[in-house]
Amino acid sequence: MANIYAANFGDVVKHCVLAEALTRERPTRYLESHAGRFDYALSDLDPGPGGVWDFVEASAGQADLGSSTYARAILDLVGQPGRPGRYPGSIALADALLPPGVEIVAYELVSSSAANLVDRLTRHNRPARVIVADGLSGVCEAARPGDLVLLDPFHVQARGERFTAVEAFEELASRGVGTMLWYAVYEPDEPAAWTADAARGLEDVWHARLVGDSTAGGLAGCGFLTAHLSPVTVSAAAAAATLLTGALSAVRPGLRLE
Repeated sequence: MANIYAANFGDVVKHCVLAEALTRERPTRYLESHAGRFDYALSDLDPGPGGVWDFVEASAGQADLGSSTYARAILDLVGQPGRPGRYPGSIALADALLPPGVEIVAYELVSSSAANLVDRLTRHNRPARVIVADGLSGVCEAARPGDLVLLDPFHVQARGERFTAVEAFEELASRGVGTMLWYAVYEPDEPAAWTADAARGLEDVWHARLVGDSTAGGLAGCGFLTAHLSPVTVSAAAAAATLLTGALSAVRPGLRLE
C-alpha cells in the first residue's frame, strides 16, 4: 500500500528528531508501532511544502542543518528533484543509525509492507522481528526499560485493539520505557491540552510542536511528546526542532515552535 505522505513535512520533522534520539539513546532494542515500508520511491511522491525537497534546499545553505544526523543519513539517498532517489522510512533510518547488534521490532498491519521490511532487514543482517498486528498493543506488551519506542499514529486519539496512542504513551512512560509519541496537527488552532494530561506525574518529559497557518499536504503541523529520554537527547531534539522551524518557515506560512 502506497504511503502518499512519505517524505512530507511531517516525515521530515519526525525523522529529524528521531535521528537524534537513535544516535544518542543507545537503546537495547528499537520498537515502532506503525512501521510502513522500508523506503519509498520519490518519483511517486509529492512531498509538498516543507517536505524533503525543501529540506534538501535549506540544508545546502545552512551548515548546522546540513551537518545534522538526519541530513547525513538521507542526502545521498534522496537525490534531487530532477533525479529523485528513495526516501527512507523510520525503520530504514533506525537500521542505518543503530549499532549492528541492536534488534528492531516493527509492527505493521499491511502484510505487503511487513514483507518488504522483513526482506530489507534480512538483507542487512539486522536482528529484527516484524509482526503483522496492532502496534499500539504490541509495543505495550513487548517494551521494557532500556528500549526506545516510537509511537507513530495517523490520529493520536484513534483506538487500536486496546489503546489509543495517548494511552499507549501513558502506559509505556509509567513503566520507565523511553518513548517518543509523534502526532499530526491537522488544523492551526487544534488544541494540545491532552499533552499535559498525558504527561501528568512524569518528571522527564519533553513536548514540542511545529505548527503554522497552512494545511498544505494535509496537516498544519506536528509534534512530539517524549518520556524518559536523556537530557543530551532532549537538547539535541529541541535544537533540531528549532533549526527546522527557521529553515522551513519560508514555505510553511506562520510556522512556529510551541
